[in-house]
Amino acid sequence: MDDPGPRTALITGASRGLGLALARHLAGRGWRLLIDARGAGALERARTELAGRTEVVAVPGDVTDARHRRALAEAARALGGLDAVVNNAGILGPSPQPALLDYPLDALEEVYRTNVLAPLGVLQAVRGELRPGARIINVTSDAAVEPYPGWGGYGSAKAALEQLSSILAAENPDLRVYQADPGDMRTAMHQAAFPGEDISDRPPPENSAPGLVALLEGDLPGGRYRVAEIPTEGAAQVGAQDGAREGAPGGVRELRVALAVEDFERAASLYGEALGLELVESWDRPDGRGAIFAAGRATVEVLDPGSARSVDLIEAGGPVSGPVRLALRVPDVEAASEALLGAGLEPEGGPVSTPWGDLNRRLRTPEGLQLTLFRPADEKERV
Repeated sequence: MDDPGPRTALITGASRGLGLALARHLAGRGWRLLIDARGAGALERARTELAGRTEVVAVPGDVTDARHRRALAEAARALGGLDAVVNNAGILGPSPQPALLDYPLDALEEVYRTNVLAPLGVLQAVRGELRPGARIINVTSDAAVEPYPGWGGYGSAKAALEQLSSILAAENPDLRVYQADPGDMRTAMHQAAFPGEDISDRPPPENSAPGLVALLEGDLPGGRYRVAEIPTEGAAQVGAQDGAREGAPGGVRELRVALAVEDFERAASLYGEALGLELVESWDRPDGRGAIFAAGRATVEVLDPGSARSVDLIEAGGPVSGPVRLALRVPDVEAASEALLGAGLEPEGGPVSTPWGDLNRRLRTPEGLQLTLFRPADEKERV
């Protein structure tokens, strides 16, 4: 029997949040990926990150645009077909969300166009590229089944998507169609739903990705699932770089570098606008302000004094670092440097090619933090 090769998934809205978390998990499990998002810059950063682990094609655009959906179908055809489609892209609508009697109908129409019509439009566009037994996941919400006051627009749209999914499954028994409710997550959309509130107690979207993997790789029948209740043994185990090493005490899932700054607005602009990091969460409380930005996959580099001095010598010409230095992997060191220098950082030296082949640039923040921008040697051909 011929080897069908790696499985391929289309994930919409994959530049951040749940879509990106799922893409990372699938990349670690050998899936090829076709991803989209409206923001071309954020999508390219996601593609660059994922491309080091699997074949990935990124097509920027809006799923409500028929031309974009046709472009997705063409990309799927070039990849040899799809084993899965995850309709994750969606919008909240106005925030704060109005009561239904006050809901602007043009805004409600946009919510339905994005959250109901576009997922069906994506499936109509790629129907000829779906392989036998393809899995369809339409991401839904508990707002589809619970009448939460103030959630009439988003909730009713998700309810429509769920009924659409059920009928789609009845009409296409060769497909396995799932409605997946990931629950509350610490994402930009969830923060928009609760403006000004602290949502740090919500779990990160990475916690929901294993359940979606189980739907895509397991043998669960089609239907509606709360992701937190999906058994994830076997199919949902991820590689060590996606989560904690199996059996490791503590189970570290995220490295967060906390920076205490004097000028919050300037620092938030520096990391969010100049460097282009995704705002995941923010707060403004009586005791102070804060923000969390997503910065891709985290690693901890441990250096002895000799190695630390050597890196300083290569990048800055002499010892300048304290015990903590922030290193950010970027696709274009020169462009990222220019953006940060324009935002007020100071150079510690020019771009250098390291003895191990990377391209590095050392900068210093106004608070004195040493910052290395780097592009690994094995990424030169992809940039």
